[in-house]
Amino acid sequence: MRCLFLLCLFFSAAAAHADAPALAVALSASPGHIYVERLPDAQALNFDLLIDNRSSVALDIDRVQLSVYDAANHLLLRRFIDGNGIRPSIETLAGHSIPAGAKLTVFNPFASLDKDLAIARLHYDVDLSNADGSQSTTRSLDVTPIAYRNADDLVLPLRGRIINYDGHDHLAHHRRFDVQFAPIAAMGFKSNFMRYSYDFVPVNASGEMFAGDFKRNADWFGFGQDIRAVADGIVVATMGTRPDDRHFDQAGVASDPMSLFGNYIVIDHGHGEFGVYGHLQQGSVQVKVGQHLHQGDAIAKIGASGSAFFPHLHFELQDGPDTRAEGLPSYFSGYSRVLGETKIPRQQATVDTGEIVEAD
Repeated sequence: MRCLFLLCLFFSAAAAHADAPALAVALSASPGHIYVERLPDAQALNFDLLIDNRSSVALDIDRVQLSVYDAANHLLLRRFIDGNGIRPSIETLAGHSIPAGAKLTVFNPFASLDKDLAIARLHYDVDLSNADGSQSTTRSLDVTPIAYRNADDLVLPLRGRIINYDGHDHLAHHRRFDVQFAPIAAMGFKSNFMRYSYDFVPVNASGEMFAGDFKRNADWFGFGQDIRAVADGIVVATMGTRPDDRHFDQAGVASDPMSLFGNYIVIDHGHGEFGVYGHLQQGSVQVKVGQHLHQGDAIAKIGASGSAFFPHLHFELQDGPDTRAEGLPSYFSGYSRVLGETKIPRQQATVDTGEIVEAD
């Protein structure tokens, strides 16, 4: 009798599982062009996995696995995050539950790989299930990244000693600009134009950014310092009248997305690369739309306009002239990384978050 009862339970559960609607999930990657950014000691993969849960039930991400292949289809590396252990690695995702009918951005959890890997293809497997585990599915995706290089050598947009206070590494706020996040979507943003951007701040010999009052712009070493064009180009947009009040006007951004940068200059540097120079000092813009510039020309001064936490230069390359663009990697030459008393020359290298550098 007991066996019969258990058998009935088994078939009832099987029938319930069979009657459950199939899980409908789409997995894709963003942006359309995915780049390998080459750092001196690593390769960075700055892109997002997009999970679209078209099912009628909420789903949890149980496991994300990456397999790296070379051009001959040899497996070079395999890594994963899952729910195993006391403090499982799956918890490192900003979110791993997806409501029914919702989309989730998952920042690539394997953002940095060894510099010697000959990456040709990235294969992702994502395991998902509903709350009680009665339904599960796996979605797979192949990504073919492009090793990006700038068409021309770029110089740093500031002279002297500077720190990249917040760049575009995996933890930086520029990289974590999630267009699926409701408040960001409500302002009309559909792409991460700041995906490869920098917040450059001049520092003194001790690496300090200011002396005195944090809230007083004039106490920052870089406030009013000259900004230069990173390469030849043509000015395509400017704004120079906004005050240096460190003010983020969310309503204003919704109607004028570029106001995020306060005062700004956009330069078409050619080859599909546009430089955005933001948070400029009020009244300091020295160029006009249509003006041809040479690399190193002074264009404005460091300010604290727009959504600036403090005086600094926000710089980024992107593939278009406004916030509908996507970010592009940028590699600079003619500078050194400063490590105490040591200076390491750099050519065609990116500046990582926290690094102190100096233009030669």
